[in-house]
Amino acid sequence: MKRLLAIMLACGMALSVASCGKEPEKTDETTAVPTTTAAETKPQGWEGSYQADDTEEHFTIYDVTDKGFKVEFYHYEEGLIERFEYDMEYDDETKALASQVGTMEENGGWEYCFAFGGSRITVTWQGNSQTYNRV
Repeated sequence: MKRLLAIMLACGMALSVASCGKEPEKTDETTAVPTTTAAETKPQGWEGSYQADDTEEHFTIYDVTDKGFKVEFYHYEEGLIERFEYDMEYDDETKALASQVGTMEENGGWEYCFAFGGSRITVTWQGNSQTYNRV
C-alpha cells in the first residue's frame, strides 16, 4: 500500500513539474466579450410607428443600426398625403438626433431632422416642427 501511494505521488509530482512553464492549451470553446463604445451600440427605442398630434401624417422607423435608420414617411405634399422614404443618420454621440443623409443641397435645399424623446419624436424642417407619438 505504501509502495502504491509512493508511486502515485511520484507520478503526480512528475506531471506537475512537466507542465511548469507551458502555456495553457487553447480550446475551441472561447467566450468572446463584446467591446463596444457608446457610439457603437445600437440605439434603443427609435424603431416603430408614429402618428402626428393633429394631422394625418405618420411614419414608420425601421432598419435601425448604429449609424442611422430608414423612415417610411406619409406626409402632406401639395395638399395630399404622399409616401416618401428617407435614410437618416445620427447627428450626435447620444444618437438622440438624426437628420437626412446628405447635405441640404442634395436634399432639395432642406432636410428633416428628428429629435427622439422616448415615446415622442419631434420632426423639424424649414423652420417648422411637428410632434409625433408612438402608436
